[in-house]
Amino acid sequence: MAEFFDMGGFGNYIWGSYGFAVICLGWLNYASWRKAKTTAEQLVILQDATPVSPTNTE
Repeated sequence: MAEFFDMGGFGNYIWGSYGFAVICLGWLNYASWRKAKTTAEQLVILQDATPVSPTNTE
């Protein structure tokens, strides 16, 4: 089992790369979720605003 984690002497680099990739993917997931939430909140604000309709000026 230790040989698997050592990966021929390159285990530190390989597992470090996997860890970095997991952190990056986690950050991208969080950033996407946060952006979607913010966009949804802004959409609700914009939809709740009552637009001023032009009246006939005769």
